[in-house]
Amino acid sequence: MTDQPHASSGRIALLTRHAKGALVAPPLAALGLEVSVTDAFDTDQLGTFAGEVTRTLSPLDCARSKAQLACELTGLDLGLGSEGSFGGGPMAGLVNWDEELLLLWDRRSGQEVVARAAGPVRVAAFTWESEAQLVAQLAPFPSAQGWIIRHPAGVSKGLCGVAAVLEELHANVLPRLPSGDAHSVRIEPDLRAMHCPERQTYIRQAAEQLAQRLHTACPHCTAPNFWPDDHVPGLPCADCDAPTSLPLLALRRCSVCGHEQGEPVTPPVAEPQYCSWCNP
Repeated sequence: MTDQPHASSGRIALLTRHAKGALVAPPLAALGLEVSVTDAFDTDQLGTFAGEVTRTLSPLDCARSKAQLACELTGLDLGLGSEGSFGGGPMAGLVNWDEELLLLWDRRSGQEVVARAAGPVRVAAFTWESEAQLVAQLAPFPSAQGWIIRHPAGVSKGLCGVAAVLEELHANVLPRLPSGDAHSVRIEPDLRAMHCPERQTYIRQAAEQLAQRLHTACPHCTAPNFWPDDHVPGLPCADCDAPTSLPLLALRRCSVCGHEQGEPVTPPVAEPQYCSWCNP
């Protein structure tokens, strides 16, 4: 790789069956790179949010597998893998958190460029109680948000909007349940990218970061992805000047030649609340 991928065709293969191409293509197009979508492999085989197929790979390994499969299926030298995961975040257990990964793989050099975006999402599961309760629960979300009905007989997926969920419930779910067993029905968000607008926002953000990474070249060897992924701790306390665990320098490191460059962070001092001396 040079300051951006130099495949002669300027094409990147993206493996997806979940309509991610339109989300990631615009920022890359600004660099002269065309996203070529393939659906020749069922990515659900690598795991599903609904749980029909257990996820055995880490999100990063899954994105890597998709990128490499994209190259194998298309014959292109650049493959892009996308993977989202839920959980963790700064308030684990209190706030539902989505992290989106995009991994660009160059099969000629083996170099990877990984972009990330993350943030809270409002969608959450709930147990069916009544039609009024369901309408109230879904009211805050756009009609494009998909929903899953999980019931003793199976799973109904891809139901977008209140009307679609209610139709499925009354036509195919509730009539088949034993009397008084409606409490076993759960309404869950469909987290597949084409049915989850909140995920789409973070996928777009990850694509924008990926384009920035590809455009940020190492000053020593011109390889892309000279990005501040690491930091040096020790930002001084504003009151006592003791070092804290907060970043003192943002650290850029080239994965090709190893060149490093530290950059001061802003602000230049830490608030005393982060100091182990002032706030033990």
